[in-house]
Amino acid sequence: MLYPLNVGAGKIKGENIRECECDMKKTLLGVFICMMLVGTVLPITGFVIAGDEYDPEIVDGLDEPAVVSYLDIISAWFYEKEDMPDYLFVGLKLKEINTIPPQQHMSIIWEYNGTECTATIWSLGSEPWFSFAAGYGNGFWFQRHFHVIKGEYNKDTGIITMEIPKDVIKSPRKGDVLTHTFALSFERFGYLGSLGFDRQIFVKLLSMLIQKSLRDLAPNTGYGRDYIIQYGA
Repeated sequence: MLYPLNVGAGKIKGENIRECECDMKKTLLGVFICMMLVGTVLPITGFVIAGDEYDPEIVDGLDEPAVVSYLDIISAWFYEKEDMPDYLFVGLKLKEINTIPPQQHMSIIWEYNGTECTATIWSLGSEPWFSFAAGYGNGFWFQRHFHVIKGEYNKDTGIITMEIPKDVIKSPRKGDVLTHTFALSFERFGYLGSLGFDRQIFVKLLSMLIQKSLRDLAPNTGYGRDYIIQYGA
């Protein structure tokens, strides 16, 4: 009497296994279809992977020696907007903003086709009041090509944002890569500082006095991640 029951149980078990195999095949097929849709639909809809405050291209590490808080870089990032394809946006976050008159300088720097490009902010204290510029080239003033650009400082988030016309940074196009990315901050003092002179002796003496650096580089060594241009002819 037990023998036929065992045979029946075996048949039922075999049918269950076949059903599980069919369900597994359907699941794998569904996963494959989803992967194909992700690979084809997202590029069509303009989905862009770019840096932001939570995934920045440039991140500062632990500074040695410590940097004064109003020059201490946290991170910097690049991004674009689909409805503004002729502009590159750059975000910068510091620990705090200086409201004392000595000039606070912050720069985000990268290379495009072997040419150094820069987005620069000057803080002149009080409100704070900022001046923004961007361009390319290095060396003396007459070797640089800089233009005034739009920018803003969000007091709530502590983020500085710059809106850069691409034609002032050598007109990068879709698919082009911005390399050797990094951020730099430093301070200049007095009237000579406002003219662009660093006065390094004064800076070093003050740094020794307060036991903190008046200059920050992010990252501390090497460069940040590259950024691929998403929009533009």
